[in-house]
Formats: sequence, structure tokens, C-alpha cells
Amino acid sequence: MRKRKLVKGLLAVLCVLSLAVTGCSKGNNAVNNTPAGTNSQSGTDSSTTPVSGEIDHSKTLTLEVYDVAANYQGMQSGWFAKVIKDKFNLELNIIAPQASGNGEALYQTRTAAGKLGDIILLDNSPLQDCIKAGLIADISSDVQNSTNLNQYYDQYKTYNAGLEGNSEGKIYGMPCQITNTSPTTYSDTEVYISPMLPWDYYTEIGSPEMKNLEDLLDVLQKIQTAHPANDAGDANYAFSLWPDWDKGGTQITMETATQLTKMYGYEVNGSIMLGNNGDIKEVIDDDGAYYKMLKFFFDANQRGLVDPDSGTQNWDTACTKMKNKQVLLFWYSWQRGFWNTPDRANERNAYIYTPVEDMNFYQPSDSYYGDGRAFALGAHMEGNDRARAIEFLDWLISPEGLQFIHDGIPDWSYTKGEDGKYTLTEDGLYGLMENRTVPDEWGGGGFDDGNSKINQWPLHSVSINPNTKEPYNSNYWSSYLEANKTTMTKEWSEKYGAANQVALLESTGQLKPVPNVNIILPSDTTDVALIRSQCASLICDTSWRMVFAGSEEEFQSMWTEMKTMLEGLDWKQLVDFDKAKFQKVIEARQAAVK
Repeated sequence: MRKRKLVKGLLAVLCVLSLAVTGCSKGNNAVNNTPAGTNSQSGTDSSTTPVSGEIDHSKTLTLEVYDVAANYQGMQSGWFAKVIKDKFNLELNIIAPQASGNGEALYQTRTAAGKLGDIILLDNSPLQDCIKAGLIADISSDVQNSTNLNQYYDQYKTYNAGLEGNSEGKIYGMPCQITNTSPTTYSDTEVYISPMLPWDYYTEIGSPEMKNLEDLLDVLQKIQTAHPANDAGDANYAFSLWPDWDKGGTQITMETATQLTKMYGYEVNGSIMLGNNGDIKEVIDDDGAYYKMLKFFFDANQRGLVDPDSGTQNWDTACTKMKNKQVLLFWYSWQRGFWNTPDRANERNAYIYTPVEDMNFYQPSDSYYGDGRAFALGAHMEGNDRARAIEFLDWLISPEGLQFIHDGIPDWSYTKGEDGKYTLTEDGLYGLMENRTVPDEWGGGGFDDGNSKINQWPLHSVSINPNTKEPYNSNYWSSYLEANKTTMTKEWSEKYGAANQVALLESTGQLKPVPNVNIILPSDTTDVALIRSQCASLICDTSWRMVFAGSEEEFQSMWTEMKTMLEGLDWKQLVDFDKAKFQKVIEARQAAVK
């Protein structure tokens, strides 16, 4: 594992959040002008909560989890459901805005009713709104009196200090994906967003050097021509996209294109893009990274490289194709989990980073203070029910809970050696990608089907597990690293003269991680929210049509017409609002490296 120093000073200034997406679209915003803490419910103190030894587990309790990260809506089932039922006599009913069909309407309906959820997972801005509206409980005492949550009290306190009107320093939200590393560390050996190709296919065509996106398309076209179908005869495409993640929260763009802007030094945030050099651009700049990615997809489609189902299929369908090696380009680091194993890497049949010379990666450091979302407790939760919800959240961030959500089922997903360290089993390697059936003692059913549908981690997997002194992420276990010294990785290292992707990018000057700050930014005003919604509909619709445009002239005409129409939707007001909002992020990052 590699650690990267960015400089001292991040601790005090910052607060907490990587504004980047981890794979799911951002949540929804609402506006309420009630000052934080003025509603009696929002100040509910845990003095009404029984101490741990007095919690009554005799009756099954169903907790409603309102979760902007979830891709599934309904009752948690399978092996994870059995774990929490056996341990706590709990059931989880997942309320998922992005799987509901109309996330904004769901949010508005539930907030208007005064009960968003028992456990709530929101992005920063709507969390601030819900605190003002009295929907979120003060959990300061709960955190301080808990065994595991209390270990991260200082990080939670730093995050909550950024809440508007929270002069008393109360704890309302527990930021997601904090780490137990440090605020100046970048622990991963890969960046989150980068081009990854099947090593067997890439080397088969001679491993050509790629200077730019056009060269990448040439390579993908050669691979798709040589391998038009997988071993089962299903059609292969370089790209298989999905629209589910579009228009989430403050995001107003086509999300798959939005994510790929990070390969060219920018992160999209609403109407603007933050650069890794501290600059801000409008998302509709003609020379901007978002336009560049739309053109990339358009050019790919002109070559027949885009799955024709892309505009209509959902995330689950796209995932199935990734698991079947029907998608030739992976771009998010976790996508490799749908296919890669040491056995396949030894056969050279796995995905790995393939360099493109002109890329300049946008990569935040470890999310020590969180990633832009937070867990919270509904203000209506009191007494024994409240105690049980806190007990569950405390367990979720305990080593035992984290091992379940990061590593799977003990003795089935992994085994423990005499040295106390873990080794993945064959089921651990293939359980997710093949949805392998788990033993009846763990509830049966498919492993992926039974995975935690909360789909968000309270502690990031790069964090160190005190039980093993190694990260929770199995990719960094000593046993996995040893097993993963495969034919593919050896060939890759020999070819590029580097131990891993991050080492290579540092040597070429293509990676300079930005400080990972987590600050709670202002929510949209009513006027801005309306403008944003209208602009999102126009931009997302136009972006998808541009990808599938019949000619370059039509592609450019759509872009030009969209920009003209945006002017009539008060685009400038939205841009000015977002620039002012994210200038705070720029300033926080600058302060972090002084």
C-alpha cells in the first residue's frame, strides 16, 4: 500500500468531503429556512434511550432506511438480512429514491409527512435542509456513549461543525466512508476513474500505445472486431451505458459522461466543473471535459462501439453484461470486481489499466472526513426503538460489521490463517460476480442478492481492520497481493516499469491528488432549484440524443441549440450560484496545502 502526503493543515480547516460520486447518483435537495435546532424533535437527546444492557430485542423491529445510495427498494433479504435478524432481531425496509421511479416526489412526500426514515442516508445539502426542518435527531450523546461510533467522534464533530446554525456543536450526521488513515493519505494503488481493458484482448492486438481518446477508440474497435461476442455468444460492445444515475440531486448531466471527465482533470458539480488545478469551468464550455466525453461517446457510437440498449437499460442489466465480459472498457475501479480474479489474471483474461498519454486524472485523497453523504437518525425515533437503531449503526461501523459489508461471509468468503490474516476463498472471489448460492445456515440464496442493500459504507474499505492489521479491502490483503502476482500483473509491470497504476501515473506526472475536503455547502433556493431541474431535463435529454446523433453536424447542432435554450432558463443564475458555492471548496483545498 502506498501513502501520499499532501501537507499538514488539513485537519483543522476542513471538514470533510470528497464531492466525488462512488458509483451512485447523488440525492435530492429541498429547501427550508427554519434554523437548525429550533424544532424540539431535532434536539431529541439520547437521555430517553436505554443503555445497551437494557435494550429489549424481544420483538422484531423493522427499520425504514431512506437511502439515496441504494439501487434497490424493498425489504433487505438473503444472508445480510439473516445476520442482522439473528443478531438484533431487526429487519430493514430500504426506501430508495433512485429506484423509486420519481425520487424527487418520494423525497417531497416523505418530508412533508414529517418522517423521512428511521435511519436516513442523505447527501450533505439535503441533510442540512432536513435538520432545519426538524426531521433529524441530535445524536451527540448516542455517539459518545457508543462503543464504536465514539472512536470517530472527532471526525463527526468536524463535519457537523460545518452545519449552518450548529453553534453548539451537536452531532446530527455521521459522514459516510470516513477512514482511520489520515487526512493527508491516498491509500489506493489505483485511481477511481481510468480506462481498463481486458489484458488478453489488448495484448492480442499488439498493446498499441495510445496518445489520446481517438487512439483509445481505435484500440477498442480492433478488439470488438476481433471479439464481437463473448464465449456464450452474447454481443460485446466497448461501451454499455445506463441512464439510472442521471439527474440525481444537484447533478444535471448524463452521469456516465460526467464520471469520465475525471480522466481529464475535472469533476462535474451541477452547472460547473472543478479542476484539479483549482479552476472552475462551466459544464457547457465548448473546450470542457464534459463536451469532450459526449464527443467521445458519439464517436464511439459512429463506429458501432456503443451498446444500443444503453439509453433504456438499467444499472442491473448493465452489471449483468459486465459480469459476462460483454463490456470491453471498464472505467470505474470497482467494476473489476464483476470479472477479475487471480485465476483469470493468470490466464491474462482480466481487466487492467491501459495508459492514455494525454489524460490528467482528478483524484481526491482518502476521505478521512467523509465523502459527501451522511447517516442520520429520524427525529421521531425515541426510547427502545431509537436505542436499537443506534445499536445497529454502532455495529455497522464495528470491525465485525465492517467485515460483513466489505468482505462477506466468514469461512465462506474468506478464511482466517494462523497469523490472524484473511485469505479469500473461491466463493469469496466469485460470489459477487456469479451470484453464488450461499449455505443454508446463512439463509441461502445468491450472494449478490443478499448483499447489504444500504450500498454505502460508514468506514471506507482502505481503513485498517484492527483484527488483521490490514485494510478491510481484500485487494490489499497480503494473501491477495501474493496470489495476485499473476501473469497479467507481471507483464504489465515489466511493460510499464511500475509496480501499480498510481506509481506509474506519479512517474508520468498524470496524477496529483487534490485534498479531500468535506464541507457542507448551501442548498438551492426555491428559484435555483426550479432552474436546476429544468436545466437538468434539457441537458440530460440532449446529451443522450447527442451520443446517438446521426452525424457530426447533427451532434454539434444539438449542442448549440441546447446552449441557446439554457440561456432562456436562467442558466447564468445557476452558474453564478454554483460558482459561489464551490469557491468554498477551492479555498478549503488551497488552505489544506499551505
